[in-house]
Amino acid sequence: MDEAYQSTPIVMDTNVLVAGACRRESSLAYQILLGVLEERFPLILTEPIVREYLDVLARPAVRALTGLSRRQSEELVTDLIALSYRVQLHFSWRPNLPDEGDNKFVDAAIHATAVIVTYKASDFRGADLPQYGWTAMTPREFLARYQ
Repeated sequence: MDEAYQSTPIVMDTNVLVAGACRRESSLAYQILLGVLEERFPLILTEPIVREYLDVLARPAVRALTGLSRRQSEELVTDLIALSYRVQLHFSWRPNLPDEGDNKFVDAAIHATAVIVTYKASDFRGADLPQYGWTAMTPREFLARYQ
């Protein structure tokens, strides 16, 4: 993995991906997603995150919301994989987050010293992990600081 990022790397929570996939130009999540697709924001991915992206985007309610077909959703995730920096996890953190499923985002962020971009930043801030080099921000906070 290239350690010389042009911008702060991000771990994009699935809620930001779904909101961005709705493609509303005024959406901050859409700006984040475009930033990744235009290679302005390095994206950190792990296999568990990719599996969650594919699972959530394939749900009928989410497909109706985004307007993407199953194939388009899969192509979006494939594009994200192609543009991402993949990290291999050698150990797993257990920060006791309210949602156990969020640990995969923390694992990726810690291993890559990345910012988690999420609409549920408060769910991540309760953990005592900033000392390890990661933080969680809303899309608004991230864009205000890094755009």
